Amino acid sequence: MSNTEALQWAAEVDDSLARNEILTVDEIIRTVTAEDDDDDATPVNPVKISHSEAVATLNTSSQWSEEQNFEAHEIMLLRRLRDRAFELKIGTAAQKKKH
Repeated sequence: MSNTEALQWAAEVDDSLARNEILTVDEIIRTVTAEDDDDDATPVNPVKISHSEAVATLNTSSQWSEEQNFEAHEIMLLRRLRDRAFELKIGTAAQKKKH
């Protein structure tokens, strides 16, 4: 690299640095933390999943996990979740009948 090329390269680096903000470690942490806070925002239109849909999905997931030879404790977890969703479904139906 010739001296002229080196000087041009150095000038380009200086221009690049001048355009970019140089942050301290504390400023980087504050920036990242502020961005993480934005990720916790509640969706504008959250999708409401019914107990019936949850039961059906967990049944399918349980069947799929068995076909994929998942470990027994993983399959049992899906079954417990399905049973809990079914209990919620039955409880909701019973409450509606009372009213």
